[in-house]
Order: sequence, then C-alpha cells, then structure tokens
Amino acid sequence: MNQEKIGSFIAQRRKDKKLTQAKLASYLGISDRTISKWERGLGCPDISLLHELSTILEVNIEKILSGDLE
Repeated sequence: MNQEKIGSFIAQRRKDKKLTQAKLASYLGISDRTISKWERGLGCPDISLLHELSTILEVNIEKILSGDLE
C-alpha cells in the first residue's frame, strides 16, 4: 500500500465531492487533522472507517486502498 497515493486519491475524491477536510471528518467522527495526515501520506484510514469512507466518496474500498480509479 502506497500511503501517498492513497492520500492523494482521498484528497481528489473529497474535492470532487466538494467536501472540506472538516466536513469529511465530521461525517466520519474524526478530526480534520486526521484527514490532513491521510492526504499528506502520513497515515491511512483505519479499517473500521473504510466502509463509511467508501460510501461518502462513492468508490469501493479496493479503489481507496489502491489509490486509483482505474
């Protein structure tokens, strides 16, 4: 798993959905600093958040973990 690629993917999908880091964080019940860490490649979403994150970003979990829409 490439954390930077995953983070970049999450950031792009979040922006495509016109969500701020704070709004996405509130939907997931976490801090916006956590979203920022993900997007900078300094961490990855916890497995317990992947289902909800995939629903919000409208992509499947595999796409998030691969960091690629293709």
